[in-house]
Amino acid sequence: MPDLHRARARLALLVALAALPAPARAADDAPQDGRRRQEIAFAEIPSHSAADAPFAVAATATSGLPVALRVVSGPAVLDQGKLRLTGVPGLVIVRASQAGNAEFQPARDAERAFTVRPRPSAPGFTSQPDSVDATVGGPILLSVAVSGEPAPSLQWRKDGSPIEGATGRSLEISQASASDAGGYDVTATNPSGTAVSRRVTVLVGKRSQFISFQAPGGPLVAGQPVTLNASASSGLPVQFEVSSGLGFLTGATLTAQAGAVVVRAVQQGDSVYDSASPVTQTLVFGPGH
Repeated sequence: MPDLHRARARLALLVALAALPAPARAADDAPQDGRRRQEIAFAEIPSHSAADAPFAVAATATSGLPVALRVVSGPAVLDQGKLRLTGVPGLVIVRASQAGNAEFQPARDAERAFTVRPRPSAPGFTSQPDSVDATVGGPILLSVAVSGEPAPSLQWRKDGSPIEGATGRSLEISQASASDAGGYDVTATNPSGTAVSRRVTVLVGKRSQFISFQAPGGPLVAGQPVTLNASASSGLPVQFEVSSGLGFLTGATLTAQAGAVVVRAVQQGDSVYDSASPVTQTLVFGPGH
Protein backbone atom coordinates (compact mmCIF):
# COMPACT_ATOMS: atom_id res chain seq x y z
CA MET A 1 0.00 0.00 0.00
CA PRO A 2 2.15 2.89 -1.23
CA ASP A 3 -0.46 5.45 -0.08
CA LEU A 4 -0.37 4.12 3.48
CA HIS A 5 3.45 4.17 3.52
CA ARG A 6 3.44 7.80 2.36
CA ALA A 7 0.81 8.59 5.00
CA ARG A 8 2.99 7.11 7.74
CA ALA A 9 5.98 9.13 6.55
CA ARG A 10 3.89 12.31 6.63
CA LEU A 11 2.69 11.44 10.14
CA ALA A 12 6.27 11.05 11.34
CA LEU A 13 7.14 14.46 9.88
CA LEU A 14 4.17 16.15 11.53
CA VAL A 15 5.02 14.58 14.90
CA ALA A 16 8.61 15.81 14.61
CA LEU A 17 7.49 19.32 13.68
CA ALA A 18 5.01 19.42 16.55
CA ALA A 19 7.81 18.63 19.00
CA LEU A 20 9.87 21.67 17.94
CA PRO A 21 9.64 24.69 20.26
CA ALA A 22 7.63 27.62 18.99
CA PRO A 23 9.79 30.51 17.77
CA ALA A 24 10.14 33.38 20.17
CA ARG A 25 7.98 36.42 19.30
CA ALA A 26 10.02 39.54 18.72
CA ALA A 27 9.19 42.50 20.92
CA ASP A 28 7.86 44.55 18.01
CA ASP A 29 5.58 41.63 17.03
CA ALA A 30 3.75 41.59 20.37
CA PRO A 31 0.06 42.52 20.09
CA GLN A 32 -0.79 46.00 21.31
CA ASP A 33 -4.50 45.43 22.10
CA GLY A 34 -3.88 44.55 25.73
CA ARG A 35 -5.61 41.16 25.57
CA ARG A 36 -4.09 38.15 27.34
CA ARG A 37 -2.39 35.38 25.42
CA GLN A 38 -3.66 31.82 25.32
CA GLU A 39 -2.33 28.48 24.05
CA ILE A 40 -3.95 25.27 22.91
CA ALA A 41 -3.03 21.93 24.46
CA PHE A 42 -3.80 19.18 21.94
CA ALA A 43 -3.04 15.59 22.97
CA GLU A 44 -1.45 13.18 20.48
CA ILE A 45 -3.94 10.91 18.73
CA PRO A 46 -2.93 7.24 18.51
CA SER A 47 -3.45 5.22 15.35
CA HIS A 48 -6.85 3.61 14.83
CA SER A 49 -8.40 0.81 12.83
CA ALA A 50 -10.81 1.78 10.07
CA ALA A 51 -13.45 -0.26 11.91
CA ASP A 52 -13.17 1.66 15.20
CA ALA A 53 -16.21 3.43 16.66
CA PRO A 54 -16.37 7.27 16.85
CA PHE A 55 -14.05 8.68 19.51
CA ALA A 56 -13.35 12.00 21.21
CA VAL A 57 -10.06 13.90 21.08
CA ALA A 58 -8.69 16.09 23.82
CA ALA A 59 -7.94 19.74 23.00
CA THR A 60 -8.17 22.58 25.52
CA ALA A 61 -7.17 26.24 25.70
CA THR A 62 -5.31 27.78 28.64
CA SER A 63 -7.97 30.49 28.59
CA GLY A 64 -10.68 27.95 29.32
CA LEU A 65 -12.50 29.02 26.17
CA PRO A 66 -13.97 26.27 23.97
CA VAL A 67 -11.70 24.86 21.25
CA ALA A 68 -13.02 24.30 17.73
CA LEU A 69 -11.89 21.17 15.87
CA ARG A 70 -11.73 20.66 12.12
CA VAL A 71 -10.64 17.71 9.99
CA VAL A 72 -8.09 19.17 7.58
CA SER A 73 -7.70 16.00 5.51
CA GLY A 74 -8.04 12.25 5.62
CA PRO A 75 -10.73 9.58 6.05
CA ALA A 76 -12.58 11.04 9.05
CA VAL A 77 -15.36 13.52 9.80
CA LEU A 78 -16.52 15.34 12.93
CA ASP A 79 -19.82 13.99 14.15
CA GLN A 80 -21.40 15.49 17.29
CA GLY A 81 -18.01 16.44 18.71
CA LYS A 82 -16.37 13.08 17.96
CA LEU A 83 -14.19 11.84 15.13
CA ARG A 84 -15.95 9.27 12.98
CA LEU A 85 -13.77 7.25 10.60
CA THR A 86 -15.08 6.69 7.10
CA GLY A 87 -13.91 3.07 6.87
CA VAL A 88 -10.82 3.39 4.67
CA PRO A 89 -7.14 3.57 5.67
CA GLY A 90 -5.07 6.73 5.41
CA LEU A 91 -3.65 9.72 7.27
CA VAL A 92 -5.99 12.05 9.18
CA ILE A 93 -4.99 15.60 10.14
CA VAL A 94 -7.08 17.43 12.72
CA ARG A 95 -6.77 21.16 13.52
CA ALA A 96 -7.70 22.78 16.84
CA SER A 97 -8.49 26.51 16.91
CA GLN A 98 -9.52 29.14 19.46
CA ALA A 99 -10.47 32.57 18.04
CA GLY A 100 -10.22 34.48 21.32
CA ASN A 101 -12.59 37.08 22.75
CA ALA A 102 -12.51 40.50 24.36
CA GLU A 103 -10.14 39.22 27.06
CA PHE A 104 -7.94 36.73 25.14
CA GLN A 105 -6.03 36.94 21.89
CA PRO A 106 -6.57 34.20 19.24
CA ALA A 107 -4.53 31.09 20.00
CA ARG A 108 -2.06 29.66 17.53
CA ASP A 109 -3.69 26.70 15.76
CA ALA A 110 -2.51 23.22 16.75
CA GLU A 111 -2.57 20.16 14.49
CA ARG A 112 -2.38 16.47 15.20
CA ALA A 113 -2.13 13.61 12.72
CA PHE A 114 -2.75 9.90 13.06
CA THR A 115 -2.93 6.88 10.79
CA VAL A 116 -5.99 4.80 10.10
CA ARG A 117 -5.15 1.14 9.58
CA PRO A 118 -7.17 -1.11 7.28
CA ARG A 119 -10.14 -2.94 8.76
CA PRO A 120 -9.23 -6.26 10.46
CA SER A 121 -9.79 -9.19 8.12
CA ALA A 122 -9.26 -12.93 8.29
CA PRO A 123 -6.36 -14.46 6.33
CA GLY A 124 -6.91 -15.55 2.74
CA PHE A 125 -4.63 -16.93 0.05
CA THR A 126 -4.47 -14.86 -3.11
CA SER A 127 -1.90 -17.23 -4.64
CA GLN A 128 -1.61 -20.94 -3.85
CA PRO A 129 1.52 -23.15 -3.94
CA ASP A 130 2.13 -25.49 -6.89
CA SER A 131 3.33 -29.09 -6.92
CA VAL A 132 7.00 -29.60 -7.76
CA ASP A 133 8.92 -32.37 -9.54
CA ALA A 134 12.49 -32.08 -8.29
CA THR A 135 15.66 -34.12 -8.61
CA VAL A 136 18.12 -35.10 -5.92
CA GLY A 137 20.53 -32.20 -5.39
CA GLY A 138 18.27 -29.76 -7.25
CA PRO A 139 16.22 -26.87 -5.80
CA ILE A 140 12.66 -26.91 -4.45
CA LEU A 141 10.71 -23.64 -4.25
CA LEU A 142 7.16 -23.26 -2.94
CA SER A 143 5.52 -19.84 -2.50
CA VAL A 144 2.19 -18.22 -1.65
CA ALA A 145 0.62 -14.77 -1.50
CA VAL A 146 -1.67 -14.01 1.43
CA SER A 147 -4.03 -11.24 2.50
CA GLY A 148 -5.39 -10.26 5.92
CA GLU A 149 -5.20 -7.43 8.47
CA PRO A 150 -3.07 -7.45 10.45
CA ALA A 151 -0.60 -9.32 8.24
CA PRO A 152 -0.94 -13.03 9.04
CA SER A 153 1.87 -15.15 10.42
CA LEU A 154 2.75 -18.14 8.24
CA GLN A 155 3.84 -21.69 9.00
CA TRP A 156 4.80 -24.24 6.36
CA ARG A 157 4.09 -27.91 7.03
CA LYS A 158 5.30 -31.19 5.53
CA ASP A 159 2.88 -34.11 5.79
CA GLY A 160 0.98 -32.12 8.42
CA SER A 161 3.97 -31.39 10.68
CA PRO A 162 5.37 -27.83 11.07
CA ILE A 163 8.75 -27.20 9.45
CA GLU A 164 11.05 -25.43 11.89
CA GLY A 165 11.93 -21.91 10.76
CA ALA A 166 9.69 -22.05 7.65
CA THR A 167 7.57 -18.95 8.35
CA GLY A 168 7.99 -16.84 5.20
CA ARG A 169 5.94 -16.52 2.03
CA SER A 170 8.39 -18.88 0.29
CA LEU A 171 9.82 -22.25 1.26
CA GLU A 172 13.12 -22.96 -0.46
CA ILE A 173 15.26 -26.09 -0.31
CA SER A 174 18.48 -25.46 -2.20
CA GLN A 175 19.56 -29.10 -2.50
CA ALA A 176 16.77 -31.62 -2.34
CA SER A 177 17.15 -35.12 -0.98
CA ALA A 178 14.84 -38.10 -1.30
CA SER A 179 13.53 -37.39 2.22
CA ASP A 180 12.15 -34.01 1.08
CA ALA A 181 9.43 -35.70 -0.97
CA GLY A 182 5.94 -35.40 0.52
CA GLY A 183 2.85 -33.24 0.88
CA TYR A 184 3.28 -29.56 1.71
CA ASP A 185 0.90 -26.81 2.81
CA VAL A 186 1.04 -23.56 4.81
CA THR A 187 -1.19 -22.04 7.49
CA ALA A 188 -1.88 -18.29 7.77
CA THR A 189 -3.05 -16.94 11.15
CA ASN A 190 -4.06 -13.57 12.59
CA PRO A 191 -6.49 -12.53 15.35
CA SER A 192 -9.43 -12.89 12.93
CA GLY A 193 -8.79 -16.54 12.07
CA THR A 194 -6.67 -19.15 10.32
CA ALA A 195 -6.56 -20.26 6.68
CA VAL A 196 -4.84 -23.33 5.24
CA SER A 197 -3.49 -23.46 1.71
CA ARG A 198 -4.08 -26.39 -0.59
CA ARG A 199 -1.73 -29.31 -0.07
CA VAL A 200 0.71 -29.87 -2.93
CA THR A 201 2.95 -32.79 -3.75
CA VAL A 202 6.72 -32.58 -3.98
CA LEU A 203 8.37 -35.46 -5.83
CA VAL A 204 12.12 -35.96 -5.64
CA GLY A 205 13.55 -38.32 -8.25
CA LYS A 206 17.06 -39.38 -9.11
CA ARG A 207 19.00 -37.41 -11.67
CA SER A 208 19.47 -38.79 -15.17
CA GLN A 209 22.81 -39.61 -16.77
CA PHE A 210 24.15 -40.83 -20.12
CA ILE A 211 27.20 -42.74 -21.33
CA SER A 212 29.69 -41.68 -23.96
CA PHE A 213 31.49 -44.73 -25.44
CA GLN A 214 34.26 -44.08 -27.97
CA ALA A 215 35.25 -46.86 -30.36
CA PRO A 216 38.96 -47.76 -30.27
CA GLY A 217 40.92 -46.30 -33.15
CA GLY A 218 43.16 -48.14 -35.60
CA PRO A 219 43.06 -51.75 -36.72
CA LEU A 220 42.09 -54.29 -34.07
CA VAL A 221 44.18 -57.43 -34.05
CA ALA A 222 43.26 -60.68 -32.39
CA GLY A 223 45.24 -61.36 -29.27
CA GLN A 224 46.36 -57.76 -28.83
CA PRO A 225 44.81 -56.01 -25.76
CA VAL A 226 42.59 -52.97 -26.42
CA THR A 227 41.81 -50.31 -23.84
CA LEU A 228 38.14 -49.32 -23.87
CA ASN A 229 37.19 -45.69 -23.24
CA ALA A 230 33.75 -44.69 -21.90
CA SER A 231 32.50 -42.11 -19.40
CA ALA A 232 29.23 -41.23 -17.69
CA SER A 233 27.88 -37.67 -17.52
CA SER A 234 27.42 -38.21 -13.79
CA GLY A 235 31.14 -38.83 -13.29
CA LEU A 236 30.40 -42.30 -11.92
CA PRO A 237 32.61 -45.16 -13.13
CA VAL A 238 31.53 -47.14 -16.20
CA GLN A 239 31.73 -50.92 -16.41
CA PHE A 240 32.07 -53.03 -19.56
CA GLU A 241 30.44 -56.32 -20.55
CA VAL A 242 30.94 -58.60 -23.54
CA SER A 243 27.51 -59.17 -25.05
CA SER A 244 28.61 -61.51 -27.83
CA GLY A 245 31.79 -62.77 -29.53
CA LEU A 246 34.99 -64.25 -28.24
CA GLY A 247 36.34 -61.51 -26.06
CA PHE A 248 37.70 -61.37 -22.54
CA LEU A 249 37.64 -58.35 -20.25
CA THR A 250 39.99 -57.35 -17.47
CA GLY A 251 38.54 -54.09 -16.20
CA ALA A 252 38.59 -51.79 -19.26
CA THR A 253 41.04 -53.97 -21.23
CA LEU A 254 39.59 -56.24 -23.93
CA THR A 255 41.43 -59.15 -25.55
CA ALA A 256 39.58 -60.96 -28.31
CA GLN A 257 39.91 -63.62 -30.97
CA ALA A 258 39.38 -62.83 -34.62
CA GLY A 259 35.86 -61.81 -35.49
CA ALA A 260 33.18 -59.45 -34.22
CA VAL A 261 32.86 -58.72 -30.51
CA VAL A 262 29.96 -56.70 -29.09
CA VAL A 263 30.88 -54.76 -25.94
CA ARG A 264 28.36 -52.94 -23.77
CA ALA A 265 29.15 -50.01 -21.44
CA VAL A 266 26.90 -49.77 -18.36
CA GLN A 267 26.47 -47.51 -15.33
CA GLN A 268 24.01 -48.72 -12.69
CA GLY A 269 23.53 -45.39 -10.88
CA ASP A 270 23.54 -44.67 -7.15
CA SER A 271 21.46 -42.81 -4.55
CA VAL A 272 21.57 -39.64 -6.67
CA TYR A 273 21.58 -40.89 -10.28
CA ASP A 274 19.35 -43.31 -12.15
CA SER A 275 21.06 -46.02 -14.16
CA ALA A 276 22.20 -44.92 -17.60
CA SER A 277 20.99 -46.51 -20.81
CA PRO A 278 23.68 -49.01 -21.91
CA VAL A 279 25.73 -48.13 -24.99
CA THR A 280 27.21 -50.85 -27.24
CA GLN A 281 30.06 -50.96 -29.69
CA THR A 282 30.73 -53.71 -32.22
CA LEU A 283 34.46 -54.26 -32.58
CA VAL A 284 35.89 -56.38 -35.41
CA PHE A 285 39.25 -58.03 -34.77
CA GLY A 286 41.43 -59.18 -37.60
CA PRO A 287 43.62 -62.31 -37.49
CA GLY A 288 46.90 -62.02 -35.66
CA HIS A 289 50.25 -62.41 -37.41
